[in-house]
Amino acid sequence: MVQAFAETATTSGWSPDTMKALMLAFALSAAAIGLGWIGSSYMKALGRNPEAGKAAGQVVIIAAMVEVTALLAFLLGAFLL
Repeated sequence: MVQAFAETATTSGWSPDTMKALMLAFALSAAAIGLGWIGSSYMKALGRNPEAGKAAGQVVIIAAMVEVTALLAFLLGAFLL
């Protein structure tokens, strides 16, 4: 029975390079969605409270941290491919 599971695990239709590319695409898509979410939340806060414009520096720092995470994911994915 264990042999049957081992055979099905090794004979999947996905190549390792395809899986790496999908993981890279997922990481970059998640970063893009995160940046959009940050921008959307900031614009909503600015619309509700015009004095929230003082938080622009913090928003830029948070967006930069998300971008660095995306860049590291891209570099790691490119290195693995």
